[in-house]
Amino acid sequence: MIEGIIPAEIAAEGEAIRATLAESVPAARSAAQALRAAGTRRVYVIGNGTSYHSALAAATAYRHIATAGEPTVIPLGAGEFRHYRPALGKGDAVIGISASGEFRDVVVVFDELRGRVPTVGMIHVPGSTLAGSADHCVVSAGGPSLVPVMTKTFVATLAEQRAAAVRDALGGAGGDVDAAVEAAMPRVERLADELIEAEHIFVVGSGNASVAALEAALKLKEMAIVHAEGAESWEMATGGATIVGPGTVVIALAPNGPGREATLDVARHAAGWGARIVEVGPAMDRGGGPALDGAAHLPIPATSAEDYSPLVAVAPVALLAFVLARRRGHNPDRPDWVERYHSQGLRHIVGVESHAEVD
Repeated sequence: MIEGIIPAEIAAEGEAIRATLAESVPAARSAAQALRAAGTRRVYVIGNGTSYHSALAAATAYRHIATAGEPTVIPLGAGEFRHYRPALGKGDAVIGISASGEFRDVVVVFDELRGRVPTVGMIHVPGSTLAGSADHCVVSAGGPSLVPVMTKTFVATLAEQRAAAVRDALGGAGGDVDAAVEAAMPRVERLADELIEAEHIFVVGSGNASVAALEAALKLKEMAIVHAEGAESWEMATGGATIVGPGTVVIALAPNGPGREATLDVARHAAGWGARIVEVGPAMDRGGGPALDGAAHLPIPATSAEDYSPLVAVAPVALLAFVLARRRGHNPDRPDWVERYHSQGLRHIVGVESHAEVD
């Protein structure tokens, strides 16, 4: 068993999904009904960092299940929305994601929009500023996240946005992430030893796995303090490909889905250019092997579909990032970059303040 605050958080992700489904669906349903009653035709979903990735994943999943005539969902960074705000009017609504409920740009936006358009806050901390300023509020469950690398908060926040439409599938994702983490535990230490000298790490995926790639790369940057970049599979075949070679690692998020073959294809090319490949996908045989010859393998259940990869495929990579950080001399449970968060006004982000006090 890998010891640490973050590994414990990662291991609890499945339960966070289940708890959010059990506790948050009524509030999410009530907010959705209010938006429909108001005649909402366009919904902006805003956030920063992990919360922005949640916005992207929610919009992507919604686009895949929405029918003609349903509202349009547009994900934007909170800072961009605040400073380059689109013209808003009747039929618009804004969903703001902030785990702490204190992120500066989201709070300012909600204050400025009060009484103008409906707002929904998605938070992890009851009683936060955003909880008081939003017209409707949905609180994720699963217990507090103790570190600024809020893996559990990511899956819980994502779950609450999608629960009304895909609740049964999300319940299955809770079991899938449990299995993915269990399978990764005995593999990541040896794999981290192999990757300790990596100069560049690319995480690639298609569809909603491309959003998972962004989040997985963020975890690698935050924890292992390594250059990591998330990329959509077809885009990776152009710009990112120019610097792939020996010293590069490509992590291919390849759950079952329409984009799986494209992701595996770009990974095959990267292997031919000298990159080390880590495949995150279902086992291809009884021996539990990957689809790509010579690739390291972090298996996820075959039942884990592409649309749910932000919930399932990020977890084993985050666990790898934690172990890789330790190998590279960092302690992600007590990161050195806390003051950089403070400089951006993030003094209420879950975990950062308590760590500053301890240290």
